[in-house]
Amino acid sequence: MTQSAHLDLNLLAALDVLLEERSVRGAAQRLHLSEPAMSRTLGRIRKALGDPILVRAGRQMVPTPHALAVRAEVSAVVERARALFAPGRDADVRTLRRTLTIIGPDTIGAALAPALFARAAAEAPGTTMTNSLGGVGRSVGRSDL
Repeated sequence: MTQSAHLDLNLLAALDVLLEERSVRGAAQRLHLSEPAMSRTLGRIRKALGDPILVRAGRQMVPTPHALAVRAEVSAVVERARALFAPGRDADVRTLRRTLTIIGPDTIGAALAPALFARAAAEAPGTTMTNSLGGVGRSVGRSDL
């Protein structure tokens, strides 16, 4: 296998944060990792890129020339990935075609289902709703909206 077959794309997000923070501690905090885990991640990034990325200069870490050269591209790739996985902001529920199953106890279903079904009919007319109220797996009704 080639080296790219072993590439962990999570390293891009870590690299982006490391270059913003210029600190293993700060990057670890932002990514909710321990400092040793972030340090190991920096080691993996260094190995993958063949560059130290961040080096000590006195009491702080500074990016290498290579890190500075790739910073904008890394940031752009991470931002595009986030946008790709972000919930669709342009989603139109009026064109949604889905079947939704409501599961819950009879009392909650009796109280909430009529309003929920009415709202779904008005806002998402392409949806089909089924309910399994009173227990999982016991279908007691179906409402095509």
